[in-house]
Amino acid sequence: MPVSRISILLLVVGVISFPQVVAAQSDPQSNDQAVKAYQALLKSYEANRQDRQFVRPFLELAQKYSGTQSALDSLTWVLKRFESGSHADRAILLLIARHADDKGIAELFLHIGNNPSLKVDAFYRKVIATNKDSTAVGRAHFRLGNYLVRQTEIAREIRANPDSVDKFNLFYGADLTEYLQTVDLKKIRVDALKQFTIAASTYGAVRTYKGELSELAGREKFKIEHLSVGGVAPEIIGEDLSGKPMKLSDFRGKVVLLDFWGDWCVACRMLIPFNRALTKQMEGRPFELLGVNSDSDRIYARKVEQLQKISWRSFWNGGSRFGDISTEWAVEKWPVLYVIDAKGIVRMRSAGGHNKEEIYKLIETLVREAESE
Repeated sequence: MPVSRISILLLVVGVISFPQVVAAQSDPQSNDQAVKAYQALLKSYEANRQDRQFVRPFLELAQKYSGTQSALDSLTWVLKRFESGSHADRAILLLIARHADDKGIAELFLHIGNNPSLKVDAFYRKVIATNKDSTAVGRAHFRLGNYLVRQTEIAREIRANPDSVDKFNLFYGADLTEYLQTVDLKKIRVDALKQFTIAASTYGAVRTYKGELSELAGREKFKIEHLSVGGVAPEIIGEDLSGKPMKLSDFRGKVVLLDFWGDWCVACRMLIPFNRALTKQMEGRPFELLGVNSDSDRIYARKVEQLQKISWRSFWNGGSRFGDISTEWAVEKWPVLYVIDAKGIVRMRSAGGHNKEEIYKLIETLVREAESE
């Protein structure tokens, strides 16, 4: 995230004048008034449950009584129902302006979810800069790291589909789409790695509902260093379906398409014709297609190879989709394909393998580079 954009956004938020807010914070009765107003509004909402009808009143209440627990409760109500869009953006701006230093603010992070708005970046950075609670700051570093990873994924999607800019403008907004078309993804990657490193080392003992940050952030750090585009692919040492030893590093010097598959997976089976055609087209060139098979029975998997005329070798994942290889490579949904260049650097991760044309073009480019060296 360029410093200029964040600085400008924080500056704008910092100088916004809220006359009602000042009065509310200086009036000792403001908390009682805020509680009564919130309870009355919530009761009215419970009577008809029309989210869009009530989002504006909750935002107005949060602004009027900004800095109170009722204001924070109102913003939580909004973010629970509107994860992204203009309502969420307004709620986040109010959080930045008056609530970033609240001790219990970390409980609200979950409701921000995967909102790609640039205001989310500004919010987490404001929490890190102003909050005194180690739990809030540690979680903010972790959530900011996740946010930056998500930004990178969206940016790659936008850049891979230049003819669909109008669709992205509609879905993400023109400002965000334009920003992600030009932002330096290497800088975002470095920033995300920094956030996870701080979360794991400085705030490792902080717990979330999924576990301690030392483990969670450490895992995300590993993904960036080894499984994201630009990372060094982790070694795989194992056996193929025939029981013969094999290592991923044995194929260094060749471009590798690593396909996590299983016969139980319909989408995996649909990729076999593409893989078969690819191996034929690349025959005699510095390219290797390797699988990681997750079927429960090795003998059955070998029969599938014969029936499907699969000529490429597959690592055995231990008879489970949750085996050691797929776990280390963070494969949760199948299939997943990794394109690895001749130097062992990850150049693409494709969940589902739907972008076959893009995969083929990248492999062709990388193979030509390997041939010229």
